[in-house]
Amino acid sequence: MIKFKLANFRMAQNFFTLITITIGLFVCSILTNLAADKVDKPFEATLNGLHIVIDGNTGSILKISYPGVGTILESKPDQAGMIDIAYPIQEFEVLRLASRYSQGAHVSIYPDSVVIFWDRLGMSRENFKVNGKVSATVKLTAAQDGQSVIMTAKIVNLSDTDVRQVIFPDFQGMLPFVGENNTYFRTGNFANLPFIELAKDETKESTPFMIDAAFYSAQYVGSGMMKNKDMIVRWMDLGGLSGGISLFPKRWGWDPQVPVRLRLSELEPKLRMMCLNDTLVKKGETWQSGEWALTPHQNGWAAGISPYKAWVKQNYHRYYPMPKHVREGIGFRSVFMSQYQPADPKDAIFTFKDLPRLAAECKENGLDEIVIWAWCEAFTLPLPKPFAHLGTEQDMIDAVKACKKLGVNLVPFITVLQANPKTAPRYNMKVIGTKGWTYHTELIPTRNPGYATYMSSVQAGPTNKLWQEDVLSGLKHLVDIGIPSFCWDQFYTTPDPEPNMISLAKQIMDYAKKTDPESTFSGEELLNFELDANYLDYTWNWDGYMDRKVLTSTFPSPRINSCISSSPLAVKKAFADNLYMNIFPRKAESINGSDYISNYPDLSKALKQCAKLKKQFLPYFTDGNLVGDCLLTKPVNGTHICAYTLPDRAIMVIINTALTKQAVEFDVNLAPWIKSSSGHFEVRHYDENGNLVSATNTNAIWHGKSKKLEANEMTVIEFLGK
Repeated sequence: MIKFKLANFRMAQNFFTLITITIGLFVCSILTNLAADKVDKPFEATLNGLHIVIDGNTGSILKISYPGVGTILESKPDQAGMIDIAYPIQEFEVLRLASRYSQGAHVSIYPDSVVIFWDRLGMSRENFKVNGKVSATVKLTAAQDGQSVIMTAKIVNLSDTDVRQVIFPDFQGMLPFVGENNTYFRTGNFANLPFIELAKDETKESTPFMIDAAFYSAQYVGSGMMKNKDMIVRWMDLGGLSGGISLFPKRWGWDPQVPVRLRLSELEPKLRMMCLNDTLVKKGETWQSGEWALTPHQNGWAAGISPYKAWVKQNYHRYYPMPKHVREGIGFRSVFMSQYQPADPKDAIFTFKDLPRLAAECKENGLDEIVIWAWCEAFTLPLPKPFAHLGTEQDMIDAVKACKKLGVNLVPFITVLQANPKTAPRYNMKVIGTKGWTYHTELIPTRNPGYATYMSSVQAGPTNKLWQEDVLSGLKHLVDIGIPSFCWDQFYTTPDPEPNMISLAKQIMDYAKKTDPESTFSGEELLNFELDANYLDYTWNWDGYMDRKVLTSTFPSPRINSCISSSPLAVKKAFADNLYMNIFPRKAESINGSDYISNYPDLSKALKQCAKLKKQFLPYFTDGNLVGDCLLTKPVNGTHICAYTLPDRAIMVIINTALTKQAVEFDVNLAPWIKSSSGHFEVRHYDENGNLVSATNTNAIWHGKSKKLEANEMTVIEFLGK
């Protein structure tokens, strides 16, 4: 009886257990399915109009779109980006952790922000075991400007392996949303077509060791103008005339630069735009990204740059106002007085007594500044007297006075950052080898042939205290004798404590401004445009025409130079973009800046036309907003177009760059750019001499057509709100 009851009890107990397990498995199945549904469902958010779709499992960006622009980015979960880090281990240095390799990301949507948290970032290879984990948090917040989305990231390394690089922001799947031929990647220094220029090029097929080295990818960084293929500033934009998306980090000065790398997919026309933060995050350490401003926009790039311009305005602090003639002028003239060979009876190209004649010619051609090169021995301190074969110091003083009477400012080029073999020992330095800036038109090759070493050098400044004292003493002497303006060879700004390049520049300017408040301080900008902009009035860099509309639109100073020897087209393009022309015509077989402008009649004609137009439309160039070709609604082939807006008016400079005569047709939308209480505008057409050709009325959206323009001919169209 007892055995029977016990058996029944055990049977009942087993039955109950079976039921419990069955119910548990059923419930788990339901919960698992619910969880799977939750994970698989993407999260969507709209921040300041930017619509973002985030994968619920990996936390990566699947899609970005914007009204009027359409889909900007689209990617699959296993290819999408958000954050990506280098995580080299001994067995596999290639190992990476990234959002796209992760599972179970926690995505939180709030009214004005999105927060994505990864407790453990997933690995690109799962067969390796590591101790600990790396956690990450990314936050997207609607900015108070009503335009942008602020992106931030935090990495917490709770593992035994060092994090060596953080890619953030990481946009994978950027589309050619304005068409491959019209989707530009634009920076402070250039505008290119990545979907075209990074595409496979059969001519490079056998060149690289790794295919990525020749095409499909490119990398750029901000800083300065020394490398003319880089960005100069930290702002960038991808898009075209119908819209785009801008990006910049809220960093300034000596905050670390973050290179941006573009990578075009081999499999589909999609671009990866990644920001490479080179860093070291050790065990137990935390890394913060700082703020990145992502700004979607309708219309051209100028509509997306406003947040960056506000950032520049917040951080840019001009030391002295830009001199009036630089602010309002079209450019300056550079003159090579010699080729640094005083013993050569043929060396003098111009003497000091020739300079007033050059100044008169400059004034006639709309130029009011002359920079003289090779007037004394280079790389020498204390600052030497002028070359005797060019004239005496008094001749130089007299030339400065005579040019000033003609309305032209005479400026010596100061070449002392480097020290030559005679000067170097003064600073406990030695010139080793032939490295330097030896050049002459009769050397073979013309620069640094090895057998000629008279301008071999070593860098002595800018932080050497004795060097600074010598420089300051020499330049104070020039100021005291009536020469208060200087153009600096290699403006070498560094983060070193004082004395440094900036402290020296301040002392020079403080002393010169007491003698002449309108004296100029210009130079070859090299390493940190954000800081150098506070001091340089204009640049003297070895660059011809380049698309630097972003710089001119954003920074009040310096005026960005464009070196021009003879081309009327280059003059007109530089004028259209408000660049500061560096005119230095050259005699055949001679050095730059060795000839008179009058020997280039087409160059002279273009200069005079541009000088007249600059005065005629001066407020647009000095107080207006440069918007490039952004008044247009679609590109116009065979032209160079740049526009400027004031609150209720605008001008658009059009140059026919085609090889043949043509009437330029274009479509504009004025509504986003200038105000009109009636919605109507007066349109005035001017020829390249500033003469009014015709006037008409239009609505904000207008199809225009110029008169027939010869090759390289220019026209100006003015829009006035009514």
